[in-house]
Amino acid sequence: MWCYARILAHYPYVVMVAVLIVTITSLIVTLTIGEKPNFEDPMVGFEPRGTEISNRLVAYTNLINNVNNLLSLTPSPSPPLSAVIQHSHNKLSVSQMGHQGNLTTEEKHNQYHRKKRSNSSQFFCDVPDGQYSKIVFHSLSNTLLTAASIHQMCAIEETQLHSHSLFQKYCLREDDTDQCCRSVSIGNYIALITNKSRCQDITDQDVKSVDDILKFCSVFYQNYSLADDCDVRHSPLGESRSDCSSVPPKCTQYNAVYNMFHFIVDSNFITSKSSLEFAVTFLPVSFHVGSQEKTLDAIDLYLSFEMSQKQFSDVEVVAADFGIKYSLFQHYLQKDSKWLAVGGSLIFLAVWLFTGSIFLTFTTFLAMFWSLEMAYFLYVFVFEIKFFPYLNLVTILMMIAIGADDVFIYTKYWHLAKKERNNGTLEKLVSDTLKHATLSMLVTSLTTAGAIFSNLVSPITSIKCFSIYAGTAIICNFILMITWIPASVVVQEKWCNFCYVNPPKMYGKYKEYYRFFFEKILPAFVIRLRYVWIILLGGMGVFGGVVVFHYPKLRLPTSFKFQVFRKDHLLEMYDQEVGYYFGFERALEENTPLLPIRIIWGIQETDNGNGLDPHEKGKLEFDPSFQYATSNAQIWFLKFCQNLRSSKFYQRISSVEYTNCFTEHFKSYLEQPCIQGRKDYASCCNESIFPFSTDVNMHCMGEYIPQVMKTPYLNYGYQSPGPRFTNDHISALIVEVTSSTRFSYSYYEIKDFYDTVNQWVTRQLLDAPPEVRNGWFISDLKYFMIQKSLVETVPLAFGISLVVSAVVTFFTSLNVLITLYAVVTIAAIMLVTTAALVLLGWELNILESVIITVAIGMSVDHTLHYGVAYQLSPELDRGKRVQCSIIHVGSVIFMAALTTFLPGALMMPSVTLVYQKFGIFLMLIISVSWTFSTLFFQSLLNVIGPQGGFGQFHWPSSDCCSMSPPERVDRTIYTMSESTLSSSSSSYPCTHTSSEGQEKDPLTERSEPHIGPSRHKSGRHRGQTRTPSSSPEVYARIGESDTQQMAGSEKLFVQKQTVV
Repeated sequence: MWCYARILAHYPYVVMVAVLIVTITSLIVTLTIGEKPNFEDPMVGFEPRGTEISNRLVAYTNLINNVNNLLSLTPSPSPPLSAVIQHSHNKLSVSQMGHQGNLTTEEKHNQYHRKKRSNSSQFFCDVPDGQYSKIVFHSLSNTLLTAASIHQMCAIEETQLHSHSLFQKYCLREDDTDQCCRSVSIGNYIALITNKSRCQDITDQDVKSVDDILKFCSVFYQNYSLADDCDVRHSPLGESRSDCSSVPPKCTQYNAVYNMFHFIVDSNFITSKSSLEFAVTFLPVSFHVGSQEKTLDAIDLYLSFEMSQKQFSDVEVVAADFGIKYSLFQHYLQKDSKWLAVGGSLIFLAVWLFTGSIFLTFTTFLAMFWSLEMAYFLYVFVFEIKFFPYLNLVTILMMIAIGADDVFIYTKYWHLAKKERNNGTLEKLVSDTLKHATLSMLVTSLTTAGAIFSNLVSPITSIKCFSIYAGTAIICNFILMITWIPASVVVQEKWCNFCYVNPPKMYGKYKEYYRFFFEKILPAFVIRLRYVWIILLGGMGVFGGVVVFHYPKLRLPTSFKFQVFRKDHLLEMYDQEVGYYFGFERALEENTPLLPIRIIWGIQETDNGNGLDPHEKGKLEFDPSFQYATSNAQIWFLKFCQNLRSSKFYQRISSVEYTNCFTEHFKSYLEQPCIQGRKDYASCCNESIFPFSTDVNMHCMGEYIPQVMKTPYLNYGYQSPGPRFTNDHISALIVEVTSSTRFSYSYYEIKDFYDTVNQWVTRQLLDAPPEVRNGWFISDLKYFMIQKSLVETVPLAFGISLVVSAVVTFFTSLNVLITLYAVVTIAAIMLVTTAALVLLGWELNILESVIITVAIGMSVDHTLHYGVAYQLSPELDRGKRVQCSIIHVGSVIFMAALTTFLPGALMMPSVTLVYQKFGIFLMLIISVSWTFSTLFFQSLLNVIGPQGGFGQFHWPSSDCCSMSPPERVDRTIYTMSESTLSSSSSSYPCTHTSSEGQEKDPLTERSEPHIGPSRHKSGRHRGQTRTPSSSPEVYARIGESDTQQMAGSEKLFVQKQTVV
């Protein structure tokens, strides 16, 4: 340490230049070679990798996507698929959160009603369709069913949307006039029913007449007598499939009543016949599918609409759905960066005021930037991780919030060292500061980085990537804090005398108030009310535990619609809240599909892709032991299918299943009587005996499978169950049936389904021949897979973080009781913080799981500093030791908390959810942490804290085995200064006179320049004396017994004077 201090003292520019060379080189490489992060799809990476279910899902996805085109649907040679099948692109695949099934009603309608637009006699160009852009109106008066409200709704559509050039560019047009089609809205339906040409012409009488019709017809909609095809002229499919004979004609005309009930008015209006509070307008434009140019134009159209007036006297726009939510994410991500800049500016000002040096403040922010940049360089070029999720941007906010804390610590030690009488040369000043500040900075960095790195246990790609990048940034920041910052301080001390700021005289009064608060008011506030704080805050901790674990509990996410913006955003209002008020959206939620049961053979359940890159899913790995054509295998497959159909979880939904259980139907096909015209396939009839030979299997499958492909409405493709071939060999087999369990967002329901079926399949495979024993089960479990990962890994990461914090606390304080009380305090902080998040409506999602684990690392620092300060106090009385610790570290902890709280508060206006939620977390965790560490932890120490050497361990002496003679006993008088954060010291004075308080407080030292003109010369001889400071010094007289008691411990900022 002394050699490094000599280098810093004599050659600080060498250290700074070396750091600049490394950082600037990495920056140039990053800008010239590295690729720019892409945040266009925020959903990417929010899936587990490496778990049992995820491995199976990846393998199954690779199988149905036929990765690298290794498989064929038919034995070779096989006819081209286009000649025998309809492509399967119309078959709806599993959605991102677990849904699967057939085409929705709206998608089926699209194939028909697109052809009907040439009929110019229709009032609307199309029926309501969920694919169109939508806006939702809310009534500010009693109801939307008034002429005034209708007129305002129509005016908003016309002035803010229909008249926009981009709307005109992409709108659906009428064939005869080439004008944009009418919006499907409550106003236009009233105009249609009352024979008005446009909604602006309707009157209150027209509205009342339609209101009466709706209330009269509501009973037919609720008992399902009223359907969307009762008026065949306006049926979506051009025909009527429903029996509407019992429905009065005025309820079926134009199918207007059904469409209004199902698509436009809210469900409360239907069931309670109350006032109409919400109504949807379907715009004749769709942006769900389109080119990049169309998506960018859609974003411009939406932003123009968002900035326009959305509230009038009777109505307001409360929600919208333009189909571009995820495409809009990157725009808001860039827009919200301004709040990061504002937060950085405030922290810049705080550091400037604390250090009094613009130069040191500038180098501090350079250190923050270099930390982020170096971490990115290591992330991309050393760790070779290609995927950079938007969650990593949270690291910028973290660095702004906590990056200056170590600077506060280092400059505090520097100021205290300069205040001592005989602090020696500049080398000793640097050495002493480094010796004690480095330990403190290491401790805080370890706890924060440990909590972040604990997220590596999570299988979710985005969380892993975040933990790697953020943890690396914290480590890089620590390295810069012991290289770049000390060199900057030395340069400031030597040459940058012009960079410090002399505070105005008015600051003196504030300085006295500040010092008085931390030396008098706060210690008395803690000590006198210690029992109150223990009972009150302890009770809050217990209450937090009840909220988190009993009721209402930290719930798993209950919606597949991933939230990326703040809750009051128009697009999120529709997805998260308002959309469920309407029948067509509720129908999609309520008509959940039955979960499929898929058992795969021939493909190994492995994910050989890059677990840190969601775009790289690897390739298929075949099971070399799989042999379908053996006699034992065929017999077992036939029995397996029979057992599967007789199981309690099987549900038959179709009378014809050609390939679901391939062996059954293939056997039935080969047992058909022989007929003429099948000369080439004579062996493929009842002449063959089951189990069939390999030659018969391959030969007859060449006839059977193409016939299956020609079956109408079957859509046989790579997603269909059945065999897969490579070079006349069955390489894989999919058996798929439908279960009796419906998809659910309930974690425990799907867990019971998965465990039941998986255990049943495992038991069946135990009796299988060796060649087919390696099958495995999978279903539509993407949403359950995320829930399972969160449930299993969040407690594990939480525990790892807590253990790391406890270990760091113990090895810092070396006291059992202080460690125990610190862990109790940290646990209480976590419970109260998490309970507050639960009461705010947070659910255990991806971002929240990261926040919970990171919270431990950010909550331990304050408690740790107070614990070590208590342990270092020379006082014997608990109360005085608590008072001493508050005097010495209270102001530093408060300043660190303030600079963490401010960036969080400034992120509140952010639109993106990740910034807003992390801002809430920063404010909450730092407030709770400061409160519990200052009031609860200190009160515990005041009441039952260790006294004397109770529970105290010591590091072994480094010279216990040395052969050198013992050193001379140091009989001197020492001036003890602050040593609040070093575990290597045993005591320090705790006197708080006015002059001493001025020395101890970082914000009260401004009567002199903070990093002002140098009073040290690096070449000054050790024997040279200095003029004593005019301010009184506090001396601790230590005799021989005291010296022996302090053996093995170092004294911080100790000034020697020879005893005469």
